[in-house]
Amino acid sequence: MNEFIVIDVMNEAKIATLEGKKENCEINLEIREKLKDEALFFKIKEDEAYNLLKNVGIKQEKIKEIYKKLISCNVYYNLLNKGKITENDENLIIKYKENNYEDIFKKNK
Repeated sequence: MNEFIVIDVMNEAKIATLEGKKENCEINLEIREKLKDEALFFKIKEDEAYNLLKNVGIKQEKIKEIYKKLISCNVYYNLLNKGKITENDENLIIKYKENNYEDIFKKNK
């Protein structure tokens, strides 16, 4: 499951619910804009991410688990491969080291 897409869908549902109740949805509209960047969770601090997840409706006891999935190594490399981030991106707070496959093969010889 792609947690990022789920977060986006949850935020859209929250906006619709708040608008339907004629309640303020400004925070979730701001979140909508932030979620346009798939690499968002690699660019914001952990406490900011937790607050965002709380605002979209993630239960408190699940926030840490969801956050870890959103910033996993697999997600990082997927974004890297899709060109959504670059290794030398100054905006990234969370980075994973890229393996140098030539060195790995040299060691195995």
